[in-house]
Amino acid sequence: MGNRMNLPGQKERVHLGVRQKMILVLLAVLTLALGTTGWYTLQEQESEITLQTKQDGERMVRLTAESLAYSVVGYDYHTIQLLLDEIVKGQDIDFARVVSGKGNVMAESGHLKINSEPWSTFRHDILFDRSVIGELTLVLDNRRIVEKLHAQRENLIRREAIIILLIAIGEFLALSYVIIRPVTMITDAMESNVDENGLITADIPYSSRDEFGRLAHQFNIMRRRLNDVTAQLHSRINSADQELRDKNERLLAQSDELQRINQELQRLTITDPLTELFNRRHFDSLLEKEFDYSRRHGDSLSIIFLDVDHFKVVNDKYGHAAGDRVLLEIAKLIRQNIRSSDAACRIGGEEFAIICRRTDKEDSYDLAEKLRQQIELHYTDIGDDVISVTASFGINTFPDSYLEIQSFTELANCADVAMYFSKEHGRNQITHHNGILNSIEGMAKKIDLQNKGTKDE
Repeated sequence: MGNRMNLPGQKERVHLGVRQKMILVLLAVLTLALGTTGWYTLQEQESEITLQTKQDGERMVRLTAESLAYSVVGYDYHTIQLLLDEIVKGQDIDFARVVSGKGNVMAESGHLKINSEPWSTFRHDILFDRSVIGELTLVLDNRRIVEKLHAQRENLIRREAIIILLIAIGEFLALSYVIIRPVTMITDAMESNVDENGLITADIPYSSRDEFGRLAHQFNIMRRRLNDVTAQLHSRINSADQELRDKNERLLAQSDELQRINQELQRLTITDPLTELFNRRHFDSLLEKEFDYSRRHGDSLSIIFLDVDHFKVVNDKYGHAAGDRVLLEIAKLIRQNIRSSDAACRIGGEEFAIICRRTDKEDSYDLAEKLRQQIELHYTDIGDDVISVTASFGINTFPDSYLEIQSFTELANCADVAMYFSKEHGRNQITHHNGILNSIEGMAKKIDLQNKGTKDE
């Protein structure tokens, strides 16, 4: 039998084996059966003794009343008293009394005990010539009967206890040899012959022609079949495990490839396919986030637009492949000159944009001037010829000292206006949106001064 572990604080339970359970059941059944039988037997004996005592008392009181009839008629008190004294001397009569027909006590003997259980009272009329001339009362002592019943009860209990004990011992020995012994042998063989893989390594060493022998024989047959099935199952499990590992490896490889493809797709959705800079869609998303962040934290934010001058001439003269080569060279110059915190985007055919985080007007202008010079001095080799281009720049900075910019689109539109201002005023130059406002304000002042001078003249 295996031992069971008890948790801390848990009461240890008593586990009964088959022997103990069979003995308890047997004792309970025998005790109930013999106890019930003995109780009914005692009840029958008590009823018989009580009935016999009642019949004897009635017969005694009747015979005594008949023998006293002549003495009562003759008022022979002395004879009546002697007869009563003689009756009381008997073993079972404690009290006797004779009352005349008029209710006078003629004689009595013994001691009367009122409401005492062991005593029984019998009364009988004294008749003479079929007329009642008095009454006889006898009180019988039942203690001897009660003691007899107690003795019979004790004898019955002792006899039943001995019978129960003998039957229990016999049944215990029979159970131990016939049932418990083969069950224990079978159980011990099953527990001791199991390996780490759960296989039963040996047959049950029990042979007989009874049910347990057939059980052991059938179990041994089933053990061999079960071991064969278990071996086949282990083989299939190992094969399935290997197949599952192969599938998991393929799934992991597919998952890695799918992740790589997703990352590449994500990159393509935000990247310009030619220059590999951010595209227009990602530019709008980045600019909106940076604008909200700058407005919330009070940081400066600048945006630089640049457009290649006369790019249509390049495409028409050298071809679109040469034009793409020029755009690639410009994108390379932009990546080499911006900071890691900046974001470069291609937002049109030959139009680029740079989002400069935490950058004021002066720093953004310096970066734009640096790029303008490098683009102007750069030559693109296309075989037997070289191409040189310039670019026009437009800048806007948040917060603006002249305008109250409310959205990122306003910020971008102002930079775009500044870029086209550069194109309209000679190209290959840089214009900050504030510069346009300053120029407009200066021209307005100049016009005001001219108008004022004219009035003074």
